[in-house]
Amino acid sequence: MTDKHDPESEFLKQRELMWNKAIQDNLVDEMGIYMDEEWIIFSGNGNITTKEEFLQLVKSGDLKHSKMDFEILKVLIHDNTGLVMQRGTSAGTWQGQPFSNYEIASTVFVKKDNIWLAVQTMIAPAKSQNA
Repeated sequence: MTDKHDPESEFLKQRELMWNKAIQDNLVDEMGIYMDEEWIIFSGNGNITTKEEFLQLVKSGDLKHSKMDFEILKVLIHDNTGLVMQRGTSAGTWQGQPFSNYEIASTVFVKKDNIWLAVQTMIAPAKSQNA
């Protein structure tokens, strides 16, 4: 396991933040470069969404983000597997209806051909930032 101040951990942290920015800006092609083809996301309500489904929702306009404001809590690296834990606000519109969720998330990355790709993300409601 590497320390969070290790250069590789810092690189993975920055990669997560760049992915968040691509999501916030609804840049479908850019989002995809951070995701493995088999990436899935588990949400707090039990839904499972694939990379293809997620990117199609953004491309169609059904899902639009306007905010991805997250603090990286921890980065762990074990050989070619990385874990990024973060907490913050995801906001935008879902099928035209506004949403704003304060959530905690963890993403598992795998290093393939020297590139870190997200393979699985799990999100859940977080305690209120004022709690």
